[in-house]
Amino acid sequence: MTNSGDNPTKVAWYIKVQQWLNKTLNAGAGDHSFTNASRRAFIINLFCLVGVLFTAPLSIVSLVQGYWLVGSVLLTIAVIYIINHLYLRATHNYLFSANVILYPLYALMLYLVYSGGVNGTGHVWIYCIPPVSLFLHGLRRGLIEVGAFLAALVVILFLIPSPFDELGYHPDLKSRIVYSFILVGFLSTIYEYISSRFNQSLQELSHQLEVAATTDPLTQLLNRRGLEQQLAETDWMSPSIVLLDIDFFKRINDQYGHDYGDEYLVEVSQALKAKLANESCILSRWGGEEFLIVMKQQDSLKALTNQLREELAQVVLNTREGDEISTTVSMGVSRMKAGESMSKALNRADKALYEAKNSGRNKVVLA
Repeated sequence: MTNSGDNPTKVAWYIKVQQWLNKTLNAGAGDHSFTNASRRAFIINLFCLVGVLFTAPLSIVSLVQGYWLVGSVLLTIAVIYIINHLYLRATHNYLFSANVILYPLYALMLYLVYSGGVNGTGHVWIYCIPPVSLFLHGLRRGLIEVGAFLAALVVILFLIPSPFDELGYHPDLKSRIVYSFILVGFLSTIYEYISSRFNQSLQELSHQLEVAATTDPLTQLLNRRGLEQQLAETDWMSPSIVLLDIDFFKRINDQYGHDYGDEYLVEVSQALKAKLANESCILSRWGGEEFLIVMKQQDSLKALTNQLREELAQVVLNTREGDEISTTVSMGVSRMKAGESMSKALNRADKALYEAKNSGRNKVVLA
């Protein structure tokens, strides 16, 4: 909320700048969810923006002061970063864009150390290398590249003559540059390690929550939400809907107790998974003693469902008292018509199941 005294024009410009900045930094991320790809795309865009804002003015200053080579290099980097942002926006290829960020950056930093940069300040920029490298290329590859950069830095500072030697610095500066770079690299490594472990834990927790939200805890089959999610990801034309109900299940609970009832549900679910293992289908526990199967179009649907009915009738659960628990199943089957919604096809399968129950159970009725 803005204050009553705020200038409306100023507020409008602020909102436009904020929207532009948000759009620019999230370009190429695909969506704005907190994923690894979106975070890396955000950082690449941020680095492109910051890189252009720094290198472009510095290139102009260098050119004005007569540092033609430094100014040209900085200007070239600025142009590369602008093109890289546009490429990422168009392709979402953040892996390639990360390379475009880093490799010119490595070359620029080494050149600034070699030449001394503007007024001998080139070496002060190298400390951005470890955190950016480790974030964009990961811990292993990032460490390899930071190590290679460090080796090149040592070669430039200690093994080859360079314009840096003519700047009149204290002899200890070179070793201090190397030591401080190693320290920044070490701290960046610790941060990236902790960050990567934390992100991994978040991803594992997110996966566990997703599984818990879409899986029936007793049978380990999909629940309603899980089935709906998987069904939304398929492109089956006119799938078949099979609604299966265990006959006289209440008697099992009443006679043997709910624990045995639960065990029998598990046995039935395992038999269903075994029978349908080679079929293109989505299997779920629909509720209570009901199971819902969505199958890719089957020419032999009636034969398959009757085989399934017969095999489920052979499921036997032995009690500790020596009794055998078994029963039959009834099924209502429908085939989704062109343009028909899932709910309508399911309603027809439900009516077919009701008919199978009322006509004696242990039957398959096709709607």
